[in-house]
Amino acid sequence: MYHTIVPVNDKERESSMHQDELMSLKETGQKGDFLLPYSVFNTILPDFYTTFPMHWHDEMEIVLMEDGELDECIDLEYYYVKKGDIILVNPCTLHSFKQHEDKRAKFRTIVFDFSMLTNQRTDACSVKYFTPFLEGSYISPYIISPDSPHYEELKESLKKLIRYYDYKDDFYEIQIRSELYHLFYLLFRYYFEKETHDTEIKDATTKNLKTVIDYISENYMNTITIDELAEHVHLSKHYFMRFFKKTTGMTCIEYINDYRLNVATNLLLTTGMQITEVSEKIGITNLSYFNRIFKKKYHMTPKEYRCNVDNVKKTMYRSPD
Repeated sequence: MYHTIVPVNDKERESSMHQDELMSLKETGQKGDFLLPYSVFNTILPDFYTTFPMHWHDEMEIVLMEDGELDECIDLEYYYVKKGDIILVNPCTLHSFKQHEDKRAKFRTIVFDFSMLTNQRTDACSVKYFTPFLEGSYISPYIISPDSPHYEELKESLKKLIRYYDYKDDFYEIQIRSELYHLFYLLFRYYFEKETHDTEIKDATTKNLKTVIDYISENYMNTITIDELAEHVHLSKHYFMRFFKKTTGMTCIEYINDYRLNVATNLLLTTGMQITEVSEKIGITNLSYFNRIFKKKYHMTPKEYRCNVDNVKKTMYRSPD
């Protein structure tokens, strides 16, 4: 997705991915390709990074925690995630994640567009299930733990979806589409519930936050002030600062720096830019300040980070199951 995550078995695509596609908070880049808008990613924390800031995208995201622990924020709620947990992030839902304390984490992420499941023609599946789901008429659990009923069926379906993508045997596209339908059969039957609550206040908060992070993603390379962000969502500076800290768990300055550093890591890994060029590209003209905040987050210099992750990618874990 476009984070600094590497699609398994797809090294050529990795080198050609544009940093705006990787890092736009409203992620607009094509997931997979036109014929198969579906991808699977392999992520290890903290080998790639320790946090990924609040963002959203049109696609569905499903994460299978293979090992370790993680802190996840989904739809403005915070969750502790551990080995075996399944994370469901619905389309257009704000979410972020970070390393839990100093613990390592390894997880696989499936991202796909709903065009994989819906047809141009109206049919019973679209009318009764998928369209209402996309319109928010169903409540979906964000975390499904191993002690949940029917968990093993769901996990087995996810493992098949990962395996089909990893190995790409003959007719794997048909296998993926077929298994996605089976996955949603399980979700609708055992996990989704009809929405009955009024979410108007939360929807307004989400809308404001999306507006702010979209603005940051479009202007991170320039100087951004709290005043202009507050004005952008028609809030007083004082209220905006409280609102942002409460909904994201960090100050606005911390978020902007975190966002810039994630852009920087991608530039370090996918371009030959000098460290000074990377710093300037993300809107930080003071190189010593860039090095200081980078090392504070990643516990290594930008140069060390580039070498370290290159080594990790050479030994990228791939599950045979």
